[in-house]
Amino acid sequence: MEWWAYLAVILGVLTILFLSGLPIAFSFTLFNFIAVYFWMGGSDNFSLLAVSAFSSVVSFPLIAVPLFILMGELLFQSGVVAIVLDCVGKWLVGLRGNLALVAVVAGTLFGTMSGSAVSGVAVLGSTLAPEMRKRGYSKEMSLGPILGSGCLAMIIPPSVLAVLLGSLAQIPVGDLLISGIIPGVLLAATYAIYIIVRIQINPKLAPAVDEKRYSWGEKFRALATMSPIMIVTLMIWGVLLFGIATPSEAAAIGVFGALLVMFIYRRFTWAAIRRSLRDTVKISGMILIIIVSASAFTQILAYTGTTSKLVGFASDSGFPPTVVLIGMMLTMILLGSFLDELALLMISIPIYMPVATALNFDLVWFGLLMLLTLEIATISPPYGLALFVLKGVVPDASMGDVWKASVAYMCMSTFVLALIIVIPDIAVWLPRALR
Repeated sequence: MEWWAYLAVILGVLTILFLSGLPIAFSFTLFNFIAVYFWMGGSDNFSLLAVSAFSSVVSFPLIAVPLFILMGELLFQSGVVAIVLDCVGKWLVGLRGNLALVAVVAGTLFGTMSGSAVSGVAVLGSTLAPEMRKRGYSKEMSLGPILGSGCLAMIIPPSVLAVLLGSLAQIPVGDLLISGIIPGVLLAATYAIYIIVRIQINPKLAPAVDEKRYSWGEKFRALATMSPIMIVTLMIWGVLLFGIATPSEAAAIGVFGALLVMFIYRRFTWAAIRRSLRDTVKISGMILIIIVSASAFTQILAYTGTTSKLVGFASDSGFPPTVVLIGMMLTMILLGSFLDELALLMISIPIYMPVATALNFDLVWFGLLMLLTLEIATISPPYGLALFVLKGVVPDASMGDVWKASVAYMCMSTFVLALIIVIPDIAVWLPRALR
């Protein structure tokens, strides 16, 4: 069978398994058993899966994954996020559409606390969207900023997906995390500018300003109240930026900081600790099973010759590297409209990374492009995961409303993606400057 036929069968079977409702981790595992049985010599070679399972998770950088998840869960379960939203809101009163801007700022801050896009969309959707609708914001203006800013956690450190991508693709995890700072801030600024301009053009999208005013003293007290969260964020960024700690050590510092913040805000309860640990174990266990299965998936691609043939095709096709890159990104966005971001990441790493290496792409730059593409895919109609998460926490919005609200933010993210392709220094300047 030709390599392209193998690839078509692999992607087809995996897509069917994902769309069947079977969890991603089990879908990958089932596919691996099927592929080993039919393509690699039958059940006698199932032992290969055990070997790849052990080697795939014995990786020091992967320690950061459960620790960053635990940090986000501690802050979420303790209710610290609500305090942040209140403090940010006091600084943005008096602006028409201020709650939409609160969503952008809070989404950016939440991204630095959780590393999870789904959590960001869920938290902002459940807390901000009902209040925005009650005050008279249009559905487009109440849903769109939450979708866009909630997914910034994929890019801004500490991004769990960045740790996974760096660990599995052999990209320096610290450099990849740092590379997301400037693009993440740029994306948040683009969202904020769009909201301000859009409301200036069509004031009906947001209600007239009639909120309570706060004195400068109250605003600075709010800033002081929020300072523990900002200090923890700066600690994580600082130890990464200056090479003081590895990503795993930075994650441990983040967990310690989250516990300290809980004490400062008097939100430390054993119930919150138990819930955080339970959810961390559930999420981390799922991710580790996916990593184990993805490692075996990589071996299957290599055994069938798909990896080497694909690399050869990309290298010898005669297309400029930029055209190949754009084709890869568009394919990810298309597949991401139907697949979960973790599934898409695990599928794309073993297929894309050999091609990126063969074409001499800067791997940190390429990894950041993959993360940004995943962010676009997550909010892309019709089946981007963030769309369903937001619909789940805002039941009075139809799926059509969510789709319509996502389009502008998907376009802005695509613009930033194109900008980074044209100007790679946006992503790679900071990690290079700090080496």
